[in-house]
Amino acid sequence: MEGKVRSESETLLLMGSSAFRDRQLPVEVKERLDEAVERGTAIIVGEAPGANRIYQDYLKAKGYRNVVVGHAIRLRYNAGNWKEVQYGKNLKERERKMIEDCDSAIVIWMNNSGVIAENLELLKRLKKPTYLYECSSETDHVSAGQLDPKRTYDPFYYMKRRHRRRKTTHQRH
Repeated sequence: MEGKVRSESETLLLMGSSAFRDRQLPVEVKERLDEAVERGTAIIVGEAPGANRIYQDYLKAKGYRNVVVGHAIRLRYNAGNWKEVQYGKNLKERERKMIEDCDSAIVIWMNNSGVIAENLELLKRLKKPTYLYECSSETDHVSAGQLDPKRTYDPFYYMKRRHRRRKTTHQRH
């Protein structure tokens, strides 16, 4: 099933860069999202500007109800008046917990956003099937397909994790 989110997926995470400013979802993303909707898949989506709002607007237009909007401190956007879940008290915690809660993901990654790069590394490490739509407003480059387990999306991912662990350990003492 190359290029598709697992059909037996129970919970799909929709994630994307806030820099993504298109008015509509890319066709490749729409096709995969439509398949998930047809299967009745539970969907988790964020509420930040950019890709997340476009996902939400699309799901609302389809009348889809099996959606949870994940947020951190406060909810900024909920187009379909769906169930809301606070996944953490800050961006990092929210993103990590939403990723842990999903079985698969669709991600729109714009201009090599660092937050999304870190999330891609976590999705890869957790072996969550992920469809990645990667684009650049600077070069007009677009590519789409499954997350590549051999590719490094965030070259500093493991260094940042190690630093956070050491910082937490030092704070406890």
